[in-house]
Amino acid sequence: MFKLTINKEDIIFSKIVEIAKAINEAISRLDELVKKQIKGDREGVTAETIRIKSIYERVAMIREEIVSMLYGEAFLPDFKESMMMLNQALYNTMKAVKDSSRAISSRKPNEVLTRTLGDGLLTYLTTITEAGERLISMVSLMKTDMKEAIRIGKEIQLMERNGDDVKDMLIQRLYDSESVADVISVLQIKDVIIFMDDILDYMEEATLSIETLYATLKA
Repeated sequence: MFKLTINKEDIIFSKIVEIAKAINEAISRLDELVKKQIKGDREGVTAETIRIKSIYERVAMIREEIVSMLYGEAFLPDFKESMMMLNQALYNTMKAVKDSSRAISSRKPNEVLTRTLGDGLLTYLTTITEAGERLISMVSLMKTDMKEAIRIGKEIQLMERNGDDVKDMLIQRLYDSESVADVISVLQIKDVIIFMDDILDYMEEATLSIETLYATLKA
């Protein structure tokens, strides 16, 4: 078990955990947004979009606080670089959640596409939600048990690969539906799928940052 007890590092880690929890909260709101979109609840979709944007702005502020600390305090260069990578990967994850919500809410999607792809999008979000929960566990363990954090990171990486299969299926079904939807609707839903894929991709980047940090601390 590897422990870090320096106070300034504790503060960095606590803020990282705060971001991970915010990401998980935003993913939950995204799941609700998609369900409301399927039901045709446009007011509910708008409300969830606003909530997600608010969470994104909170994460952006915490991210800047972390950057200021990393460059304003005396940290080892390798530690600083690894934590910057992790901080950026988590921020990008949150941004992808926000971009997903914006893509869905930008206009009312074609109803046929919504019915055809709705269940698949919710299945995709189930994977994303599970990965988000593990993300919290992973960063929470960084300070006390880095090996366990890395093990959980491997689970997130597996989910990312499984998510790729769901993404490919959704895009294929989307293209199969081109004859019943306008081009703009097809492109809109494609953007939604790609942004959801970005959520898992950036979570995977976060896991790799932790592996780099562990290798640095062992050296």
